[in-house]
Amino acid sequence: MKRKNNEGSVFYNAYRNRWNAQYKITENGKIKLKTKSFKTKEDAEDYIDIIMYERNANEYIKNHGVNLISFMKSRALVKLNSNTISKSQYIRICDSIKHIEDSELTKIPIKRMKDNDIQMYLNSLIEKYSNSSISKIYSQLTQTFEYLYNSGLIKHNPMLGVIKPRSMKKTEKRRAMTLDEERIFLNYLKKTNISECKYKNAFLIQLFSGLRIGEVLALTVEDIDFENNIIKVEKSLTVNENGKIICGNRTKTNAGFRNVPINSKIVKDLKEQIKYVKARKQVILFPNSNNNYTDPRKVNDYLTRILKSFDISGISTHSLRYTFATRCAESGIKDVVLKNLMGHYDIEVTKNVYIDIQKNFEQDEIKKVEKYMKKYGI
Repeated sequence: MKRKNNEGSVFYNAYRNRWNAQYKITENGKIKLKTKSFKTKEDAEDYIDIIMYERNANEYIKNHGVNLISFMKSRALVKLNSNTISKSQYIRICDSIKHIEDSELTKIPIKRMKDNDIQMYLNSLIEKYSNSSISKIYSQLTQTFEYLYNSGLIKHNPMLGVIKPRSMKKTEKRRAMTLDEERIFLNYLKKTNISECKYKNAFLIQLFSGLRIGEVLALTVEDIDFENNIIKVEKSLTVNENGKIICGNRTKTNAGFRNVPINSKIVKDLKEQIKYVKARKQVILFPNSNNNYTDPRKVNDYLTRILKSFDISGISTHSLRYTFATRCAESGIKDVVLKNLMGHYDIEVTKNVYIDIQKNFEQDEIKKVEKYMKKYGI
């Protein structure tokens, strides 16, 4: 099915049982046809819309009007192609757009959309979605309408009167392992070999270095530098547009690119892991059965099963990183040092999100106050 004004075509490929989106591009002065296949006709049509938006948004909108979802997807794709967002960020943005796409909001023409329409939609999310999800959806709507308004494509920005609602879902508090829980887990790891617990050394790296699980699973043998006593954190696992686990060419944040000192307690364990993978002629430190990168979700499930046998719950692989930060804070390490170790760009993120001083330490501090008061007869 051809579209207007040389805007590509969408057709069914019976042999492959797929819908093809086809459009023209100019490379080195020559016109070439590009084809991409999809499971549904709607996906193929949507892809052509995105390409046309990206090519000339103002002209396309003049001919077709503004389609909210296609426009949002287009802007996300432009950011991805401009290298201003990572592939994992692109996936998260598309997830937020999908929430909007499934709503009644898309049935209202953009030029007729009012703040009350958007407010009613956002308010409908408060029982099902977390504050984090609502914030992401709100952010996408805000950015979209600001762009449309500033570009002169709409005369009024309906987001100006919209209030971001608060979720009614109970937010699960992140927690670190208690000292007793960590002792139990470390005792298990130290007494277990790799054949019994294939991710034991990945867990030890998190507990003694504070790396994100995606950073740990992206490590190669060359990233462990015993001569300079550092772990080189230069990349992290992420997902591509198809949801497949890949190794990104950067860490989660720019501050995530760092060298982390090797804790003396895990030198032996790191050497054990390197010897183990080298014997199998592998390069990735924690490969899966196909000698490729391991899905972090599988490692998290693996950890949950282990801890369940010790009656420890509420702990994820991210909690192990959180536990490292908490132990550092309890020991009195300076905030700026911990910020760098954790790979945070903002010290407030370190202080407010990852530090979970245990109750027994709070009691110790209160006893200092009580002792002081007693000394001066208060």
